[in-house]
Amino acid sequence: MHRTLTHLASSLALAAVLTSPAAAQDMKAALLDDFDRMRGNVMMMIEAMPEAGLRTAPTESVRDFAQQIEHVVGGNVSIVGSGLDRPASGLGDPEVYLNSKAELTAYANRGFDQVREMISSWTAADVRAEKSLFGQATVEQWELAQAAYEHGVWTLGATVPYVRAQGGAPAGYNLIPGGN
Repeated sequence: MHRTLTHLASSLALAAVLTSPAAAQDMKAALLDDFDRMRGNVMMMIEAMPEAGLRTAPTESVRDFAQQIEHVVGGNVSIVGSGLDRPASGLGDPEVYLNSKAELTAYANRGFDQVREMISSWTAADVRAEKSLFGQATVEQWELAQAAYEHGVWTLGATVPYVRAQGGAPAGYNLIPGGN
């Protein structure tokens, strides 16, 4: 009961703080920093993977490395944009970007640019606007972006053994806000 009341009080305090335009700008800045750091981490992971390993997977019936990167980036674009995890359109031809490090890097940059543009365009009211997440919950827009970020981190982390299995050495993950 005490934890529930503490959580409720914390949630109400956060909601009150986020109602100000300055707080909305701070939230946008924090989200933009998160996705900029993720971009850097994705780029380091792509760089660490040998070109010949792009289409390899640790086992059958799972995404290969390039598809994992596609899922991180496409998930960010589609979740931030719509609250759904679906293929992102307009970022390129999968037959091209899934088979080339240079093209996979370009695809990732296009996706992260699109996420940055979406978040940057939000007004203070947009930050707090209610959205559907996977059709299962109603959350505020900033929470939708946080869900996309968490999904991306989770998915990117799964690529570490892919890179190591191909003889690559993944760089350390940048967890430091403002340290992109």
